[in-house]
Amino acid sequence: MSAQRSVLVVDDDEQLLRLIVRLLESAGHRVRTAASLRETLALFDTPAGRTPEIELALLDVNLAPGGGAAELLPLLQARAPGLEVLLMSGDALPESLESELSRRGGRFLRKPFAPKALLQLIAETGGPRAAGDPGDGAAGKPAGSGH
Repeated sequence: MSAQRSVLVVDDDEQLLRLIVRLLESAGHRVRTAASLRETLALFDTPAGRTPEIELALLDVNLAPGGGAAELLPLLQARAPGLEVLLMSGDALPESLESELSRRGGRFLRKPFAPKALLQLIAETGGPRAAGDPGDGAAGKPAGSGH
């Protein structure tokens, strides 16, 4: 079993959000949620510049209303530079996001995904990476698609 992580899940699909929360909590992770860019930023805009104890963010690429991961990634990076990121979407990842995600060592998970695929990616993001390991090049590759 992987190490317990503190995970922020951001998705505007309430049903999927609940399913992911149940999955992650049953695996022993601590979970916080947000359904929009605004809610997400509110978690990080705390008094005295303190950031919440979140190690990993699982972000939907497209959030309605108010934007998605393209807008959120740079804002989160400014507020929590060490935050690890997993993006998820039912669509292909735009090239600009793929480049940003790769630069940050993040990963991409294509919806719909198997619960096991999500838990595996979270386990793979845990802990420090070896020098020069940008996330084993999996950014943009759909995990859990079986192909």
